[in-house]
Amino acid sequence: MKCPKCGAEVKPGSLYCGECLQEIHWVPEYNTVETLLNKEKKAKMQMLKKQAKHLEELSRRTMPSLKKRVLACLAVLSAVCVCSAVYFYRENSYSAQYSMARGFYAREQYDKALEYADKAMSINPKKDGAPILLAQILKEQGDLEGAVKILEGNLRYHTSSQKYYMNLIIMYEEARKPDKIKNLIVQADSELIHKNFAYYLCPDPKISPETGTYDEELTVEVQEEDGVKYYYTLDGSTPTSKSPRYQQPIFIGKGVTELQVVGENVFGITSDILYRKYTVLVEAPDAPDIMPESGNYDTDTEITVEIPDGFRAYYAFDEYPTADSTEYKAPVKMPPGGHTFYAVLIGGNDIESDVASQYYYVGD
Repeated sequence: MKCPKCGAEVKPGSLYCGECLQEIHWVPEYNTVETLLNKEKKAKMQMLKKQAKHLEELSRRTMPSLKKRVLACLAVLSAVCVCSAVYFYRENSYSAQYSMARGFYAREQYDKALEYADKAMSINPKKDGAPILLAQILKEQGDLEGAVKILEGNLRYHTSSQKYYMNLIIMYEEARKPDKIKNLIVQADSELIHKNFAYYLCPDPKISPETGTYDEELTVEVQEEDGVKYYYTLDGSTPTSKSPRYQQPIFIGKGVTELQVVGENVFGITSDILYRKYTVLVEAPDAPDIMPESGNYDTDTEITVEIPDGFRAYYAFDEYPTADSTEYKAPVKMPPGGHTFYAVLIGGNDIESDVASQYYYVGD
């Protein structure tokens, strides 16, 4: 301790200063507030320095590991983004859905193929691949009617697609719907479709002569095409495959005849029905000549009837003959007693002549 008066160093425990004899008061040394603050500040500074040194060392040691962690996080985030993009593309891409459908179809997993083909068609109904594949899947599953409906329902998007028309025609063939094939081609808006599928259509019949009025019986001919069968009716009714088939010229007789002819090709597709109306006005032939003339004859005498070409003769004794009477084909022997012999001519058009007659008496 120092003397408060002269500043000389005082020995510990001395009551007076050895230089100036100043009384010395020994008291405990107390730190002032300022002193305490300075001490605390120094302590904090020392602690901060230690912490800074520790952090520097820690950073030096952990920085490579931290970089790796950051890069790993970035890689995971990138992978998640890629997977999300792939998933979004797959779920919303026509190509992806269609490709999946084709793959499952090739492996005969038809339910899965159906699911993906349906999604593809929903994404882009204007692409012809998905509805065609969808129809093929349904056909494989035994639902031919459903396959046809799928193609019919989406036809409006594919009116110029030959591939689409070909698949629908094949479905119609398997479903045995030839009229549907005909209507499909005829009603198509595309000239290219008309041209490329014209071979499916049956040519219309060509008939001669034309509709008209004629003064004699006639025959009608149908110009035949290879691979086409023709059917006809003569009463104005619609011809079908159960009607008479045309194989030779058709005879048209007296009166009014309404002829209708239809063709059917190898695909079972029918042509348009061709209609002709013939009116034949023919005068009745003269009564037939009967020989011999009326008179008395012996039992060996025979009766003959002259028949012109194109007619048949019918006869009866003692009553007027009809088409139900006995047809004359050879001379007729006169029966005993007195009898009147009647004869009539009937043409192919059922026109009848007047009745001719002769009276014969056979006996003594």
